[in-house]
Amino acid sequence: MARRRRATRTRTVTRRRRRLPSRKKVSKSIGSQWGKISKGAGVLAFLSNVTGSDMAASTGQPIGARAMNFGNSLLGRISGYTPFKNAAGANIQQTIGIDGIFNKFSGIGLGTLIYGMLPVKMLPHRGKAKTLGKSLLTAGVLSGLFMSTNNHSNLISPSRSIQVSSSEVSYT
Repeated sequence: MARRRRATRTRTVTRRRRRLPSRKKVSKSIGSQWGKISKGAGVLAFLSNVTGSDMAASTGQPIGARAMNFGNSLLGRISGYTPFKNAAGANIQQTIGIDGIFNKFSGIGLGTLIYGMLPVKMLPHRGKAKTLGKSLLTAGVLSGLFMSTNNHSNLISPSRSIQVSSSEVSYT
């Protein structure tokens, strides 16, 4: 028995896309861009940590002078080269040391990384916290290598020894 094909008209089906409410669009947009936001926060933390103590020299000056001071500070701390010799902060020397790796950004990064790794399913935004924590921890540790630490308020700073004059020492 042979089947007959019916002569039917082909009809194009157009589907309409359902629009999301505007607040869901914003949260979906932020959620999909979270990696870029975290990397930007890490870069900003690095720059702030390395140049933070040197930018006080150009407070109140025009933006051009502040930009030159920023360049001197960043390149001076990392490589020892200051491109703008007559700008504020032109005498910045290269600083490399491990005594600055415990700073506010490495602490915040470690805290958010630990939060993201907790095995509790009810905590919100664990994945985002883990991504942000990795970025801030990396930025904090790397920038801590080039920070100028004159105040020695870190955890691994050497303790001060007691000074005893030779007149107080008894040799009996």
